[in-house]
Amino acid sequence: MADRKKKPLPAKLPALSRRELVARLSEAEETLRAIRSGEVDAIVVDRQGEEKVFTLQGADHTYRVFVERMNEGAAVLSSDHTVLHCNSRFARFLGAGLQSVIGSSMLDLVWPEDHPKLDALLRRAAQKNCRGEVRLQTRKGVLLSVHLSLNPLRLGSTRAVCLIASDLSETKRAEQELRASAEQLRNLAAHLLSVREEERARISRQVHDELGQSLTAVKMDLAWLAGRLPQKNAQMLKRIRTTRQLADSLIQSIRRISTELRPAVLDLGLAEAVEWQMQEFQARTGIHCKLRLLTQEVFAPDVSTALFRILQETLTNVARHSKATRVEVVKQKQRDRVVLRIHDNGRGFDQEDPALSQSLGLLGMRERAAILGGRVNISSAPGKGTTVTAWIPFPSPKESSIP
Repeated sequence: MADRKKKPLPAKLPALSRRELVARLSEAEETLRAIRSGEVDAIVVDRQGEEKVFTLQGADHTYRVFVERMNEGAAVLSSDHTVLHCNSRFARFLGAGLQSVIGSSMLDLVWPEDHPKLDALLRRAAQKNCRGEVRLQTRKGVLLSVHLSLNPLRLGSTRAVCLIASDLSETKRAEQELRASAEQLRNLAAHLLSVREEERARISRQVHDELGQSLTAVKMDLAWLAGRLPQKNAQMLKRIRTTRQLADSLIQSIRRISTELRPAVLDLGLAEAVEWQMQEFQARTGIHCKLRLLTQEVFAPDVSTALFRILQETLTNVARHSKATRVEVVKQKQRDRVVLRIHDNGRGFDQEDPALSQSLGLLGMRERAAILGGRVNISSAPGKGTTVTAWIPFPSPKESSIP
């Protein structure tokens, strides 16, 4: 502006008297007032005899360059959601020209299903900073997910909103790939668990049938030999008795190994398998067990196997770590899911312990339930005991109730 004056401002003040200092401060205040009111458009700074001019236009240019080179989209919205200004990046998000975006309503630029979300964000942004996620609607009809950071802004007496939009398309794509990868890994884990259970069942049958039958035949042959040897062969008869005792011991080991691989009682149903496991656990550890079966429904084999294995792992942890004297197991039906809850009165543990995240047993329990769409929750505290709750949704009921 030709009629505006340039006011000089010394860059460095020498030692001044009190009166001179007051005068200089008064001059500085006058300069600031002139800048705010628009009476001047530049400041002249005297640096050791050399004058340097700083223009307001130059400062505005620096600001514009910064905004235009941002990786994020930037826009200023009026109180009625009209785009008063935006940078080129924001326009490119929409696949439109800068001038066609300026003057548009922000509601027209956002996917209609996200209008309620945008309205709520803009109402909050009129009062305080806020953040949210919406989908922009490009000119080609493609949806672009963006993260919005909104801040209240005053332009003179006008209320406005400053908006920063960050492209989330790469993040969303990465999330989708991660979910797909997790789903593939879960399917693989489910397949491996299924194969493992089938292999355990096969080995269990072979160990029980083939080895058990062979050892029984050995016992019969030893008995036949003992019956035909004269009593004077005392040493030989003693060796035969010892060998028969060894065969009996091996048969018991085979039965135990076969049962640990896959209890035959599991084929009868989950309730029977849980009851058998509790009896075995109490006899082996001396820990008192209480069982409440609030449902007698027969579930799909994969559901029964998953819950039974979770029970086994939990009881193993109780025996090893809890120092409990009592365990209670409840099996019940809740709406559309079967629930198995195991509680002990042991010493408990701190759930914030980082070592828990590395426990393969706990991870295995959670993964077994997750594969079938369920969950395992563990609640504990030092001195308060531990509760493990596993639930799995019902599959399509090809199951029948036991009368």
